[in-house]
Amino acid sequence: MTPPEVVGIGAINLDYLVHGPAPGSEWGTERRADAATVEAVLPRAHAVALGGSAFNTLHAIAAARTGLRLGFVGVAGRVPAAGLSALDTFDRYGIDRRFVFPDRERLCGVCVSFLSEGERTLLTHPGANDAFADHLTSEFDRVVAHLAEARLVHVTSFLDDRSAGVLHRVLGAVKAISPGTLISFDPGHVWSTQPAPEVDSIVALCDFLLVNPREYREAPQAVVVEKRPGGIRWHGPGGSGSRSRPPLRPDEIVDATGAGDVFAAGLLIEVAKDPGRIAAGCELGLRLARHKLRHVGSTGHADFPRLAGGGGRRK
Repeated sequence: MTPPEVVGIGAINLDYLVHGPAPGSEWGTERRADAATVEAVLPRAHAVALGGSAFNTLHAIAAARTGLRLGFVGVAGRVPAAGLSALDTFDRYGIDRRFVFPDRERLCGVCVSFLSEGERTLLTHPGANDAFADHLTSEFDRVVAHLAEARLVHVTSFLDDRSAGVLHRVLGAVKAISPGTLISFDPGHVWSTQPAPEVDSIVALCDFLLVNPREYREAPQAVVVEKRPGGIRWHGPGGSGSRSRPPLRPDEIVDATGAGDVFAAGLLIEVAKDPGRIAAGCELGLRLARHKLRHVGSTGHADFPRLAGGGGRRK
């Protein structure tokens, strides 16, 4: 089998969208919750979609139909919502899922996204994603060999206290075998605001670090891409730059969950072609993300090929 060019690593969830405040959470953050807490707010949800940060990014790249070969590493738990299957989505788009480990005993992760005035707050029960470290450890050598064949590996966070350490060992082994394999890292709220030494070690390995102002961190060898409401700025060993857009009005934002992941898709589409295409990647990422904000889940992804081809009207 021809190896994928871009591989995502991250949690696989069901995302439930709720309008209104999140109980006991600071706006714009993410926190782990037990099953009972999540279940108590699900009746308020008005939409459900597959999610997880890396999953959202790979799904958006696939939907853009750029021709990049894609793969994923994660754990697929049982999905209680009819018609929603991460494995089916991977197969539909031809995403290599040899290292998506099925866990039929546990439910998939559940993320409740509370949307208010255009900003989202996440309450997440990890479910089967808590088995990621065990699965990755059992397939360590095979996963390392798989990732070392890729041009770019996009890594996102988990909520347990073991996955960061295993991921650091895996990514370190990948860089030792294939120094030219690029690592893109989106640490998310929890790994940015409550960093462990293992997370700092991943930051030190990465070539691209994607953060928002709340999550901002330095990575000496990486291009740091900072996501802001009014646009993007980046800086790193090769220079700096920015792209700005007027923020959407709160009444224009239908679903903010995953907008940053969709931005990452646009960036990675371009830097997978050439690591120097950061400006083009930020331009494309902004187009895709602004489009996604106007749609629930992935319902607007059908327009991504047009937008990725440059034929879309900039909004």
